[in-house]
Amino acid sequence: MTKLTNSAILLATILASSSAFAPPASGLASRQCSGRLFMSEPDSAFVADAVEEKEEDESTFEAVEKMGKGAAKVKRGKRKGETSSPTTTKASATLAPEETFYEGPPAITETIAPTVSILTVVGIVPAAAAWARQAWVRYKITNRRIRVTSGIGGKDMAEIVYPDVVEIRTVKRLFGDGDMVFFLRDGAKFEMRNVPNFEETIEFILGNVDDKVVQMYRSKGDVGKN
Repeated sequence: MTKLTNSAILLATILASSSAFAPPASGLASRQCSGRLFMSEPDSAFVADAVEEKEEDESTFEAVEKMGKGAAKVKRGKRKGETSSPTTTKASATLAPEETFYEGPPAITETIAPTVSILTVVGIVPAAAAWARQAWVRYKITNRRIRVTSGIGGKDMAEIVYPDVVEIRTVKRLFGDGDMVFFLRDGAKFEMRNVPNFEETIEFILGNVDDKVVQMYRSKGDVGKN
């Protein structure tokens, strides 16, 4: 009888201990399950956002690409539809072959007076200068430019082109030669002394400069007449 009583008490104790630990086990399981659910929610939300962002990036890239293609088409259309400028550039302009009107020294008449003045001591220096000009100075007048070379051996060279000329003034001398002064756009001056065949030379030059320069010269450019 005593053994049965002890067995019953032991069994009751075991059952009580097992039932006592049962609720905490179920609570832990529920917390684990809820924890899993809680962790799965942000994971799934994060994946969805990544997909949406990727789709938005792709759509944005496609839109930008389409806009770029459209802009390129518009630009190409503008380039094709543009009309050429009425003003021609120097590179595209067709230039006539360069023709030389005169090439040589100043007029020999500039040496007459200095040579005669050699009879006096004072005239030696002017005579030497005049003959030196005959030896070293060379004029070249073409339908494009005017060039003057001077110095020993013709090492010094100055040149102008007709579009740079804004005004011309001249003085006619005896024996058919004359002096010319060209005023340029940059404010510089270009001088030629004792130019031979003055009348023919100035008419040739006026035929290559701007019309405004010609009109100004006709009105007040010839200093000898004014």
